[in-house]
Amino acid sequence: MKKIIFLIFLGALFIQCSPKVNKDLNKKDNTNFDFRSVAPAPKPAPEVKFGDYDIFTLKNGLKVIVVENNKVPKVSMRLFLDREPVMEGDKAGYVELMGEMSSRCSKDKTKAQLDEDIDFLGANFSTFSRGFYMSGLSKYADQMLGLAADAVLYPAFPESEFEKLKTQRLSALASAKDDPNSISSNVSAVLDYGKGHPYGELVTEETVNNITLDDCKNYYNNYFNPSNGYLVFVGDIDDDTAKKLAEKHFGNWEPKLIPTPELPKVTGPDKTSVNFIPKRGAVQSVVAITYPVELKPNSEDIIKARVMNTLLGGFFRSRLNQNLREDHAYTYGIRSSLKDDDIAGEFITRASVRNEVTDSAIYQIIFEMNKLRNEKVSEKELNLVKSVMTGNFGRALEDPSTIANFALKTERFNLPKNFYHDYLKNLAAVSPDDIMMMANKYLLPDNSNIVVVGDKNSVADKLGSFGEVKFFDNYGNEIIEKESTTEKLSLDDILEKNMEALGGHDKLKSIKSVESEFSANVQGMELKLWELKENGKRAAMKINMMGQTVQEQRFDGTKGIQITQGQKKPLTEDELKDSKSETYVFPVCDLKHQEGLKVVGNETVDGNDYYIVEQKLNDKTVLYYFNTKTYLLDMIENIVTANGKQQKASQKFAEYKDHNGVLLPEKIILIGALPMPVEFKLSKVVVNGDIDESAFKVD
Repeated sequence: MKKIIFLIFLGALFIQCSPKVNKDLNKKDNTNFDFRSVAPAPKPAPEVKFGDYDIFTLKNGLKVIVVENNKVPKVSMRLFLDREPVMEGDKAGYVELMGEMSSRCSKDKTKAQLDEDIDFLGANFSTFSRGFYMSGLSKYADQMLGLAADAVLYPAFPESEFEKLKTQRLSALASAKDDPNSISSNVSAVLDYGKGHPYGELVTEETVNNITLDDCKNYYNNYFNPSNGYLVFVGDIDDDTAKKLAEKHFGNWEPKLIPTPELPKVTGPDKTSVNFIPKRGAVQSVVAITYPVELKPNSEDIIKARVMNTLLGGFFRSRLNQNLREDHAYTYGIRSSLKDDDIAGEFITRASVRNEVTDSAIYQIIFEMNKLRNEKVSEKELNLVKSVMTGNFGRALEDPSTIANFALKTERFNLPKNFYHDYLKNLAAVSPDDIMMMANKYLLPDNSNIVVVGDKNSVADKLGSFGEVKFFDNYGNEIIEKESTTEKLSLDDILEKNMEALGGHDKLKSIKSVESEFSANVQGMELKLWELKENGKRAAMKINMMGQTVQEQRFDGTKGIQITQGQKKPLTEDELKDSKSETYVFPVCDLKHQEGLKVVGNETVDGNDYYIVEQKLNDKTVLYYFNTKTYLLDMIENIVTANGKQQKASQKFAEYKDHNGVLLPEKIILIGALPMPVEFKLSKVVVNGDIDESAFKVD
């Protein structure tokens, strides 16, 4: 079965120009001067001219924003509910599910009917927890808004669609479970905001499994309300038409009182700490420095703070990227973000770096933060940053929806009416003194959470100089180091106990062959896996999808072939070695003959304690997880490294059952083979049955 993950797992493992030195452009004698050798001198900030917007309010409190643009006969409509975040507790994720449920069906239309009507109009429609987005031809504006209103104002919340969405969410969570960037984001949120704040709550498989349909309905009934909402029209539509459509489809939406949650105050760390999340076998560390900040969208600091962050890590030629990528070659890229928020903002910078330079990368990040705090930036460098931001702002204005976003932010956060009209003028006015002031206010290397996801044995001991090192699991729960009560066993002891747990030496030897068939469902497609193993001698395998054999492999003990869509290919020497291993019904019987195995310690995964056995095979590391209580093999993890990139694929074995006196897993979960986990369930097993010799034929 170990080979199957690689037969399905087919994913691939995969100028900057320096600015010229400025010269004095005001020199009078420019007879032989080459103008191409210098950057142009900065000019005064251009005056921003863009279309205005209109806004009016319906009787129920729903605000309507209209941005008319007749260049193309299209219109987009967006409903945005400006609600406060809520604590979801042990059912985190129900707010998001509620939002997705709205587009699945209404009281008058099934999902199929709703999808058919949207397709007929050539429209795009999606819903989320704060409203919806709809776009299409402007001549169908009435019909489109009618469909959207029907879906979000009169949702049916069918149980069948709810279960589908839960399954999809669980698959996505399982896929992201071992992703180091996802782990870093999760733990960073917990450390910055705390688990008692909505921003620090994590959606997990456990919380999603706790969600009921009533949780979604209750949230909708309590928080879906016009009085805190904005309906935004952008495109080929005038004010009068937009007002008529808004009144027609949303005028009867009844307002109600909305619960106002009390949120705890967010405070930053009083000193810097190192927060380490172990990821065994990782060849790279994901390094982040993060902490909460108080930076509201209507703050007077907002433009100056954005310039400061752009200079630090907000574009390709930023200081962080130049230092860690260009000067030291620690990473392919690093960025920083200074997020404004009306409740609690956040600073974060994150990069993936090689294990051996993890501590050096952290040092250089802190160095660049302190440099901005202590040294004035040059006018030349500052002008480069401001020109980049000016260009980005100008390009954004090419999209009419940008004006709508400006209008929405102006209304939501009570910005000055001329905020965006004067944006470039205020941007141009930012000075080196402003940058130093913003850096001292918002760059806090001495009061930060350093978050590292990486291999503990290779990295953790080097990080103590930055602060106290604490260890966390993937969900931000602190791991308290304590003396292990698990019995220390040698490799031979672990393998012997595994054989005894499976049925004992004599029983395992009595198994001459096993024929098994597993089935799975991948995005509505039926997938079948058939295997025949003559224990320790020969093996055959077929993968069948939607009734068609898509891949087949045969090994007759000496030679082997792989057949893909009718095309035969002899197995390579390395593939033959793997195929020999695949002939064993029980992996432990193969491991008994393998070299390069060693016990590398104990580890807790998903609440279970394991003995970890490691095997190094060229550019691949294989980890075997033996349960310390049952001694059964619960997981095999394959880690492949190429060009500094690491790919991981895992097999989990569950629900061991007795078959002819030996234990066989009746559920196998593949993670990493496809974008989502694939769960195979045993549908047929024949132990010591008759063997069809043609199954192993390779000639």
